Amino acid sequence: MAYWSHKRHETEAWEYFTAEIGCDVLLSQESYPNLDILNSEQLVWNEIGDSRPWGSGVYSKNHKIKEYTFKNNFFGAVTAAEIEINPDLKLIVISLYGLMEKISNVVYAIPNLHRIFSDLTGILESRNSKHRVIIGGDLNASKQIDKQQTGNSHQVLFDRLNEFGLVNCFDNYFSDFVQTHRHSRSNKPWQNDYFFISKRLEKHLVDCTVVDNDKVRKLSDHNPVIIEFEF
Repeated sequence: MAYWSHKRHETEAWEYFTAEIGCDVLLSQESYPNLDILNSEQLVWNEIGDSRPWGSGVYSKNHKIKEYTFKNNFFGAVTAAEIEINPDLKLIVISLYGLMEKISNVVYAIPNLHRIFSDLTGILESRNSKHRVIIGGDLNASKQIDKQQTGNSHQVLFDRLNEFGLVNCFDNYFSDFVQTHRHSRSNKPWQNDYFFISKRLEKHLVDCTVVDNDKVRKLSDHNPVIIEFEF
């Protein structure tokens, strides 16, 4: 399962993402699918709209997939799909983009992220859904930021996700932050892309990797993140 955020080189990026990454399920943010994929029954994708003609989506070439509906106040920034992995397992896969907003001339993602996870509370706490959730995306959040500001607003967000029973896939495979984003105005190796999974899925997680190569660097300022399960 892979996640990638990209807005530039859309056609070439989608060809790379779908043909070369080699994953059963693909999550994307800040993207607009190629036309041949856009109309596919294997894609669940929603546009944010207005000044943002791009959105978030979930694509699976080999598994049954359908949109998973909930009261979503961030349509297009958040897209959820139910994917049938086998007759006994249907995963709820959520592609999430941390939508930024300006407050007093400062741009934040954390307030909207709290609102997004409030919208997701029913999924994350319902007995019928909370044990089969995968959330991946560009959160525009990082505990690295807390080291550069007053307060710990980003840590508070991650603590909230932990209270929902979500596991950060990176915690099992990396001892420190790993770069997933190359910021145009910073040389710091930022990580603001993640996969979170229900605690019950953790025993099936066998790998978490970040793809960083010349092709990726040409197509996006984000690196694809791949997680692997054995069910």
